[in-house]
Amino acid sequence: MTDDDLRAHLRRADPGASLPQLPPDRIAPLLEHTMAVPFAEATVTPITTSARRRRVAMLAAAAVVLFGVAAGWALLRPSPGPESTAGVPVVPLPAISSASVTRLTATGMVAKCMEPTAELLRSRTDFAFAGTVQEIDGGVVTLAVTHVYLGTPVDLVQVAQEGGASETMLGSGKFEQGGKYLVAASEGAIRICGYSGEADAPGLQALYDAAF
Repeated sequence: MTDDDLRAHLRRADPGASLPQLPPDRIAPLLEHTMAVPFAEATVTPITTSARRRRVAMLAAAAVVLFGVAAGWALLRPSPGPESTAGVPVVPLPAISSASVTRLTATGMVAKCMEPTAELLRSRTDFAFAGTVQEIDGGVVTLAVTHVYLGTPVDLVQVAQEGGASETMLGSGKFEQGGKYLVAASEGAIRICGYSGEADAPGLQALYDAAF
């Protein structure tokens, strides 16, 4: 809708448009009287029925004009753009790691162990790696893999520790933050009995070198 269309619409909606205009000889004395007489001294003239009707019509016309202006603004105002986010703090979403992860279980089962050999390590293991403990959260240990001896290459290994055992990993017998380990697993469970432990445990590195 253009400005000319809006003006034409307002003129059509004005109920006072059909009323006759006052002649100039009446407008001039009224204007002169209004400017000359102070408001406090002005004579109050009783309103006749016809004058009251004209006043009501003028008030109605003014109301229609105001309504038309409001409606025109609503029609012609520009469409609101996308809601501004200025001043709203943007909280970054956590990055989704693309690293591959293998999950194992340290069962803590009490085992009667035979002396470890390179042949048994190789034949009864489906996954073996060297790694460094990156995080310990509750009962889950996360290791960053530095070398895969056997199995699918991965970036991280998570070990769920369950209970304890009298015969566990070589060295301190448990995972410690920042520690370096050699770990062998079979069907998702860590092999103990001398096949997994701290990387510097006596004879463990030589066992892995001979097996793989």
